[in-house]
Amino acid sequence: MALNAVYYDPAMDSPKLCQDIFAILESQFLFGAPKPSYPAVSTVGKVRILSIDDGAEDLAMASLLCLESSLRRLSGDASASLSHFFDLVVGSGSGALLASLLFANNLSAEKASLLLSETPIEKSKTRTRFGRLFKKESKVFHKIFGEATLKDAVKPLLITCYDLNTGAPFVFSRADAVEADGFDFKIRDVCEATMCRRKGSKEVKSVDGETRIRVLDAGVSTNPTAVGITHVMHNKQEFPFVNGLDDVFVLSIGGSEACRSDAASVAGASQADMVDQSAAMAFGETRKSNYIRIQGNGMNTGSTAEDILSEANIESVLFQGKKLTKETNTQRLEWAAEVLFKEQQRRQQSKIPTVFIKPVVTPPRTSSSSAMTLTTLTGSSESPRY
Repeated sequence: MALNAVYYDPAMDSPKLCQDIFAILESQFLFGAPKPSYPAVSTVGKVRILSIDDGAEDLAMASLLCLESSLRRLSGDASASLSHFFDLVVGSGSGALLASLLFANNLSAEKASLLLSETPIEKSKTRTRFGRLFKKESKVFHKIFGEATLKDAVKPLLITCYDLNTGAPFVFSRADAVEADGFDFKIRDVCEATMCRRKGSKEVKSVDGETRIRVLDAGVSTNPTAVGITHVMHNKQEFPFVNGLDDVFVLSIGGSEACRSDAASVAGASQADMVDQSAAMAFGETRKSNYIRIQGNGMNTGSTAEDILSEANIESVLFQGKKLTKETNTQRLEWAAEVLFKEQQRRQQSKIPTVFIKPVVTPPRTSSSSAMTLTTLTGSSESPRY
């Protein structure tokens, strides 16, 4: 009778069951303690992360303009900018330049686009604007960012790269920059290093000259979404109420997914897709509400950024690869704008702050906030609330 009681139920063979099994295994064997059987209910809203890929420049700019337009319409504020509606931005390569313009220069997407359109560039057969070489890169980035450093960013700013000195990934972080000059770098140097399309590498020195990072040419860390999530999860000083991914909202902007032929581009696209799939698995059942990925579906080679926004959005499905959704990328961005606006409204009415931005302090303290900062680095009030 006991054997007859065991039967196969097709309804049980589902992504939800796979997710539950995976969560149990992860809890037992990776962290050593079982998780609660029910998710904790957040009473202080969601931390909002913006992630911009390397190589996503044209699509990213078009997406940011579309998102900002929707936010201005919803808020009724014609001067609203994206830095008002996100708590953290992370960028890689060309995405680092956009992230810095938004959070370091505190520009709106509209003004950032105008600035870039007026930036002198050399003629090139490369179709994307950022794929072209800047004329006299140092002078261009000096004009854009001046003497600003990471600690001058209005909100948490993360820029990913690969350090040849240590042979490991490195993250330039505002959270670390406000702790010590050994963690602070001039933004113009960081962006020039991650954006230059020359062969080889470029050395970036901290403001006190004690830390030197030899940055490899952009393209090593294509999709920085996981870096942003990890930073928020481990930075309890600035994000004290984040207990899990239920408390996080992520908008990740990727590339066009056009046909690629060179090995470096294929490797970069594969890395971006792996991070996307991992993020979707980590969010599990909340991936449709807490995680949005904007990128081309690869079906229309040679499409412009505006064409890609009108394409059907693609999403990673738990353990099943990707699928086309019924919504376009533009519709997903409009939905994201509604989520961001509602969160902004909730915060204005709440007495409990969601985020505590680290102030610039003197004397510097030893950094403990960034989970990604290398231990090989040397050096070593009330925070703004949102």
